[in-house]
Amino acid sequence: MVKVYGVKLIDDLRFIEMRSVFQACLPPEVCKAAKKFKFPAGIQRKVLGSLMLRAILFRDFNLESKDIKIGYTDKEKPFLQSYPNIHFNISHSGRWVVIAFSSKKVGVDIEKVRKINFGIAKRFYSDEEQKQLFLQTDKKQLDYFFDLWTLKESYLKALGTGLTKSLSSFTMLHTKGNYSLHEADEKNEAILKQLFIDRNYKLSVCSFGEKIKGDVSVLYINDLLEILQV
Repeated sequence: MVKVYGVKLIDDLRFIEMRSVFQACLPPEVCKAAKKFKFPAGIQRKVLGSLMLRAILFRDFNLESKDIKIGYTDKEKPFLQSYPNIHFNISHSGRWVVIAFSSKKVGVDIEKVRKINFGIAKRFYSDEEQKQLFLQTDKKQLDYFFDLWTLKESYLKALGTGLTKSLSSFTMLHTKGNYSLHEADEKNEAILKQLFIDRNYKLSVCSFGEKIKGDVSVLYINDLLEILQV
């Protein structure tokens, strides 16, 4: 079963005070990569995402830190080099970082709901998606836009194609309260689900072959450090 975990960023001052503790749990290459981010939130997302990944791999999959070697596909999708049956995907937005784990291909996307230019839909959404979007009332339109966006992104991330596959090349149809994926001339076995994590965010998961657990397991900093035995 696909399981999704989330961790919320902490106050920047507290993060700075605890940064040495966090870095002690991570390999040098992760700490070096975190330094490349310009803003504190970017550094936190990298560090806390890496901590959560390692904590879950240790607790649920019995992988020690030395066992965790991250590789990247030619489309920059991360994977575990020595464990082809453990799949994961990471996403972050605003103050949240989320990770989905599965035994098969999986994708997850989280987005903070914010004001946008709906003209973006004409570039990235299919004709049917645009039609349904602009039929929504003003109050629902923004939520509907981010429902579609996260669902479509989670599908692309599960495929591992990145944006080499056009977002407008497939359609998310909304019927009877559920979304389904439709793609011309292609048999599709994607399982899609939206999960709640925060009223100001949208979160979607896409799986190939595994059911998706119906809630997000939220972890806190102390949880991660306790799992990693710090």
